[in-house]
Amino acid sequence: MSGSPKHRLLLFDIDGTLLDTGGAGAGALLDAAEEVLGVLREDLPPLDLAGATDGGVIRKLFADAGQPLQPDRAEAYYASYLGHLQRRVRHDEFAGRLLGGVVDLLAQVGQEDRFSVGLLTGNIRRGAVIKLERFGIHGHFLDGGFGDDGEDRNHLGPVAVRRMAQATQRHFTPEQVIVIGDTPRDVACAHAMGARCLAVATGKFDHPSLQSLGAWRVEENLHDAARLIEAFAA
Repeated sequence: MSGSPKHRLLLFDIDGTLLDTGGAGAGALLDAAEEVLGVLREDLPPLDLAGATDGGVIRKLFADAGQPLQPDRAEAYYASYLGHLQRRVRHDEFAGRLLGGVVDLLAQVGQEDRFSVGLLTGNIRRGAVIKLERFGIHGHFLDGGFGDDGEDRNHLGPVAVRRMAQATQRHFTPEQVIVIGDTPRDVACAHAMGARCLAVATGKFDHPSLQSLGAWRVEENLHDAARLIEAFAA
């Protein structure tokens, strides 16, 4: 089925846009580095996670540890990481939170026939599920592009669009796609596929820096669902 020009595909980033794991994600990555690579976290450079893909982060961790990234070792690392992530997000001292306005916005766009809602994230699929299920919002997303699909975030957009087209039986043109994210990499990813980016200053990057990158719109947060929906639909 061909999509109406007014129908919109909304592709959401996760970390810094929908939620903040309170360090659980980074902690799990380092737990796995210690367990699988045998290096102490304090001996590794700081992780650069803003807009990164898990594959890219892990490749750098292996390089920093002076070890080759072989398929079996990568598989062992991912298994360790997912186990530690699940433990950390379920821990009594978990400090993560959903970001403001997320629940209301997802509920409202989910009730509208003019929107299809998916993910565009650097998280591997299972990691994304663990984080979203922790906050009860996984069911809002039909499918998407994930860190499993490639290390270059700019390659994930077309994957997300293709999967969402299959899931909805709609065809989406680039003009119908809106990426919602909080980093320069989200803006670049949207531009790479000819889509628009609604950037939110809920992560490490402020309004002026995101605006300077050519984001279609920049919002301080996702609080005003009615106004955001009006912008998406325009």
